[in-house]
Amino acid sequence: MEINGKEQRAESEGQRPSRSVLGVVALTDSSSRSVADSQSDGHSRGTIKVKREESGGSAASRSETAVYSWQYQGTHMGYTTELDPILFDVSPAEGSGYQKSDGRNAFLIHQSDIPRYAEPQANLIQAIDKLIGPHGPSLIQHFRTINRNLPIVENTFFEIYNGRRKNSLDPALLCAAYLVSASSAAHNLGNVTWQQTDVTQLEDLAFHLLEVALSNPTLSTLQAGLLLMQRSNVDSKFLNTQLIGAAFELGLHLDCSNWTIPSLERGLRKRLAWALHMEDQWCSLTHGRPSLISKEHWAVHDLSDDDFEEVNPAAEEEVLEEFRLGQECFSQMVILTGILSNILNTLYTQKAMQEFDAAGPNATRLILERAKPIQVSLKEWFTRLPKDLKMDNGQAPATIGHLHLAYFATEITLHRCIIRSLSTTATDIYLTHVCRSAAKARLISAMDFVNRLRPSHLTAFWYFPSRVNFALIATFGSLLLATAPCQEEADFYQARLAEYKWTLSVSAQSAGFLNFAIESLESVTGLLKDMPMKPKIEDLDVRQVPPPASLPLTRLIPPQADDDLMEDASEAQSVPIPPPDTKSSTSEMMSPSNSAWSAPATYGPYIGPFADLGARNWFEQSHHGSPETERMQLFVG
Repeated sequence: MEINGKEQRAESEGQRPSRSVLGVVALTDSSSRSVADSQSDGHSRGTIKVKREESGGSAASRSETAVYSWQYQGTHMGYTTELDPILFDVSPAEGSGYQKSDGRNAFLIHQSDIPRYAEPQANLIQAIDKLIGPHGPSLIQHFRTINRNLPIVENTFFEIYNGRRKNSLDPALLCAAYLVSASSAAHNLGNVTWQQTDVTQLEDLAFHLLEVALSNPTLSTLQAGLLLMQRSNVDSKFLNTQLIGAAFELGLHLDCSNWTIPSLERGLRKRLAWALHMEDQWCSLTHGRPSLISKEHWAVHDLSDDDFEEVNPAAEEEVLEEFRLGQECFSQMVILTGILSNILNTLYTQKAMQEFDAAGPNATRLILERAKPIQVSLKEWFTRLPKDLKMDNGQAPATIGHLHLAYFATEITLHRCIIRSLSTTATDIYLTHVCRSAAKARLISAMDFVNRLRPSHLTAFWYFPSRVNFALIATFGSLLLATAPCQEEADFYQARLAEYKWTLSVSAQSAGFLNFAIESLESVTGLLKDMPMKPKIEDLDVRQVPPPASLPLTRLIPPQADDDLMEDASEAQSVPIPPPDTKSSTSEMMSPSNSAWSAPATYGPYIGPFADLGARNWFEQSHHGSPETERMQLFVG
């Protein structure tokens, strides 16, 4: 049924099936040949030496020199290859085919006069301009906005483009910049209407140029690849594999703090490195595959303000603010991705799963023990999030949507592992309720976040895993539905999923990539259509869940407000529940089911007290407020 799902989704969005660059796998091997092999054809393949000193002269000359110094790079020599880096110390560097960036790392270098493309670079630029027509400047102007949120392209790119010297730019990077802008900026280009054939031809050329460039990658090759990753129809797991391999070739996984290179290149290398690290970890999540970058082989220092290029102080205040917020959002996304990486490496490795299986009925408690410090990290990340990047700040830029969505996806990834363990182990009922209550609070928060997105959010920049992250919210709701202990709870999640699908359908009119989440939800719904009815609350055997006499009905505090939930179920805080409030507030966006979001639900953790609520459908209550306020309030299940 879903074998050709990706191709069908791409076609339904007016796009072509998923793209990959499989054809370059055989080509990349040629770039790792030894110096002797590479010179056998009369050439010394590859790149010029990285400059050892800061360049002088005018600003224009410095910027153009910097671009050329980054255009060609060497191949990093690993520590276990047939050429030991120490051997290069006894050889004179002048005229040799290597360069040492520091006392440990050596690079094979290559001549810069070997063309990287079969056709002259100027001809390729002309072919790109022919497809773009007169819209090039508008597309590059929009690309500036994208680059502020994904700052992987240096300012000299725009200086050279605006200086009418674009023939010196890497064709693969220029084409990728045009393509990512043309794919997302039609609403910002006035009366310009892009024909699908134009985008298709531009896409064909972009991937062809990337395919050629990956045979001898440079930093601009990685920039182009990272931009193409933002395309919703790209097969990201294959492209990610190739880009990470190219990054290792260029030594982006190394600490370049003490290298004799210009400071601008040092900052660019670090930004590219962390952008690739994010790409790898989110690909690991969205595709369910092991990540390619391990922390044991990652020596890149954390980002600092010095790693971002300075903005012209003469620029308008609005532009300066956009740059500042974009850099802050990128930095926060890097930190959040580190927490996601910790979750994947702690709870989702094969070794961890075997340990959980071996724990038997204690699996849930083992998972909670390991998840506790991660939950604390998530809480601290959210607490320290700058006010300018919070969704409840009316002045926050519309481009922060992908950051908050990534936060919810990270939370969901943490809770999915816990909920799965509840369905396979004989966990006590109180612990089960505590975990399911926290999970429900997270689901409601995530759905509320999506419900509150405005058109300005939907048409802004969304990081490439966002389409899957929207789908993960539905997946999490479906998981809670499938594992619900009673029919009333199952009905609640069924209603919430129906509302979520309707919200996505409305939002997809402004953001076509949401169709992926809609179709994913439909697929999951098809899997659950034959699920048998669950017992009613009154039919459950209350003798199996004896409540402690001293505990009142409770509202549970979600993990962000009190992380004791992760320590032990017996330590979950509780407060007496006031009389139920029968009034409900209407949602900003009502679904066809006419069910409204209302005040927080109130119900107890045990089957016995459930009966005290009488005919009131306690699962039909949820909270509709700002996500930030909601996380700090008391919840029940």
